Amino acid sequence: MRSVALPRQGLSYRALPFLGALISGIGLGLAFPKPDLHLLVWVALVPLLLALRGAGVARAWWLGMITGLVYRAVALYWLVDTMAEYGGLGLPVALAAATALIFVLASFIGVFAMLAAWYGPVGMGAGVFLSVLWVALEFLQKFPVGGFPWAFVGYAAGRNLVFMQAADLAGVYGLSAVAVFVNVALASLIAKRGEAFRLVAVAAVLVAAIGLYGAARLAAAPPLLAASPEAADANGGDALHVAVVQGNVAQGRKWDPASRASILADHLQLSARAAEAGARLVIWPESSIPNPAGLARDPAVRDAIAQTARRFDISIIVGSPHVDGVGDDIKVTNAAFLIAPDGSWRQRYDKVRLVPFGEVVPLRRWLPWIAPLVVAVGDFHPGDLDQPLFGDPELLLPAFSVAICYEIVFPGFIRRQVRRGASFLVTITNDAWYGTSSGPYQHFAMARMRAVENRRYVVRAANTGISGIVDPWGRVRAHLDLEQKGMRTFSIFPRTSTSPYVLWGDLFAVACVLLASVGVIVRRQQERAAFGN
Repeated sequence: MRSVALPRQGLSYRALPFLGALISGIGLGLAFPKPDLHLLVWVALVPLLLALRGAGVARAWWLGMITGLVYRAVALYWLVDTMAEYGGLGLPVALAAATALIFVLASFIGVFAMLAAWYGPVGMGAGVFLSVLWVALEFLQKFPVGGFPWAFVGYAAGRNLVFMQAADLAGVYGLSAVAVFVNVALASLIAKRGEAFRLVAVAAVLVAAIGLYGAARLAAAPPLLAASPEAADANGGDALHVAVVQGNVAQGRKWDPASRASILADHLQLSARAAEAGARLVIWPESSIPNPAGLARDPAVRDAIAQTARRFDISIIVGSPHVDGVGDDIKVTNAAFLIAPDGSWRQRYDKVRLVPFGEVVPLRRWLPWIAPLVVAVGDFHPGDLDQPLFGDPELLLPAFSVAICYEIVFPGFIRRQVRRGASFLVTITNDAWYGTSSGPYQHFAMARMRAVENRRYVVRAANTGISGIVDPWGRVRAHLDLEQKGMRTFSIFPRTSTSPYVLWGDLFAVACVLLASVGVIVRRQQERAAFGN
């Protein structure tokens, strides 16, 4: 009996760490929309941290990779379908591209686990180190293959409206740090570490502090009344009545030439309704006029939009590809245009941050075999970083920024626009690529965080949803759900005030990179001293 029981116990004991890593991955993935079980983010890392006790560096790496792969696969499952069905890449290529991206993202958690195991028993110093290390690794995710800063744990920690308010201090990264510290404290308590109660006490103070801060901000938030003098005084400026238009054009229909006229007619009709409801600025989604040749080569469409702007005395933002050049010297950008009430096409913004494997294929110079993917995806050119903000005093439009689709998920990029003078934020997107998956909900959640970080209204027009208007406290004031056709209007208040995050930017995240580096160096010196090296 003993010879049979021992191997089973040994096998079970060896499997427990991997089970813990798996549970952590599932918990992290489920914390994001959908199913949006965001409370899991405060405990999801605990099984992984417990699994790392006594683990060697190599074993810890694989435990972290298991967590990372499962976490990303659960949260980003929609990538494969998006690339295959809507991107036209075919299932094998889409699966390969999504797997590669998920593996790269998982490797960050592999590094986290490896360094956590190497650092040793969890005390106060280790708790701080692991928190800043996690933030440093999240911050670095904006660099590989064009960057993919998606589904940070801070977004799940900030799904509660009260906790979300703390994002205006250090951005989403500050919320990530607190969430990880709470996980470390709980893991230490379960493991009965000597400093567990100190860690738990500090974690409780941090959670209480951001809760009190959030409650105070919400209590001081002005009521959103009609565009009255009292509302203008409370919000720091005059109201601007805006509208978002959601045409609900399926991705399979969007690029069909036979549907182009009806798509345009729908957007014009919805714009007329918005104008009749009092809107002065009407915002259409990304690629709302899907002409591959660009609007510059389609005068009939340009005239139709201009006539609507003149007829109703409104400004319109339109998303469409823009094509410059002829023959082999063609440059295509993903663009947004501002049409004035006099029908003139005043400004154009070209998207700067392109979607890797969606609008541009990274590393193609060094990977010749990836050429078929370039053909399937297309090859957009990025716009200049310092393009002028939209807005015109003659039109009574204060300066504002336009972010196209993916750009809204880069905190530093949006903050830079506010620093340049944007008084409110517009983002246009075509989330039809995601179908009815979790993708559109995750994308919208990140746009809400930008509103709080920058203390600016965010006006979001999405082709198939989710369109909405979010106030500087993250409250959704008007919205259209997925696969709804319609428009929504609301009075927003352009703002010039700044938040600590706008003032200091990603300094907290950069400091975390430096502190994590210092922690590694100090721990290495301690290790050498202990072994007499």
